[in-house]
Amino acid sequence: MSRLSTRIRARLGPLRRRGPIRRAMAVEGMITEAEATELMRLASEVPAEASIVEVGSYRGRSTTALALGSKGAPVFAIEPHEAFAGIYGGEFGPADRRAFFENLLRAGVVERVRLVNLSSEVVSQGWSRPIGLLWIDGDHSLEGARRDFDAWRPFLQPGGVLAFHDALDPAGGPAQLIETLLAGPFERVSTVGDLVAVRLRA
Repeated sequence: MSRLSTRIRARLGPLRRRGPIRRAMAVEGMITEAEATELMRLASEVPAEASIVEVGSYRGRSTTALALGSKGAPVFAIEPHEAFAGIYGGEFGPADRRAFFENLLRAGVVERVRLVNLSSEVVSQGWSRPIGLLWIDGDHSLEGARRDFDAWRPFLQPGGVLAFHDALDPAGGPAQLIETLLAGPFERVSTVGDLVAVRLRA
């Protein structure tokens, strides 16, 4: 066993004994405690036969919240972990992949998560599972948000929830996309911090 694995396992026990929201917030990430709590709630409503899909995982805070909230539905983290500059100034890349695994190991949820290190539109081409919760927190441009939505929308179950982060900035892609979705077959579920969730009407 490597020294890195030994250090991680040594810290795993105390972290696993923390309450779920504390475990999620101990992981690096950009969502607030209130937003993490809402993700856990949304994940808890997904039936075990459906899937939870996250587009954009960074270092795993939201992934951990989804995994801790799930009552049996698998969590698929779609995150290429390649060099990328976000529209709000964030810089992301391969170093985040190692941190992602280390963080999920410490949080005790790595067995509940399937990391897919490919871009969203590539993964969706071979997808077939029904989705009960789709969490989009990747490219926040309008083009990027729409690309991710279009890639996964065919698999979202009637009654399924679609949630976006950084969704209150009227100049951002998520907010603009949500406006068009609410004029169609989606209805608003919740707004918590910068997280907005909508539901596909059954």
